[in-house]
Amino acid sequence: MSTDSVTEAVLAAVAEAEGVPVESLRESLYEAIDPESLDKLFRSGQAEVSFDYMGYIVTVNSELGVELVSIDDR
Repeated sequence: MSTDSVTEAVLAAVAEAEGVPVESLRESLYEAIDPESLDKLFRSGQAEVSFDYMGYIVTVNSELGVELVSIDDR
């Protein structure tokens, strides 16, 4: 997945999991996390962060990999 930011990677992963285009996601990422702070965190070096968004636990690792786990599957 080629993206310019962590935010774009998260949105692309969730959209793919939901089977919709990014523009059709029903919730703004701002409802879960500040996208600008998320991008800044990963620009500053190694990081890993998890947060709830649209029924998923989203985990972004230091290699900018995005893992989604359905909250219903926990």
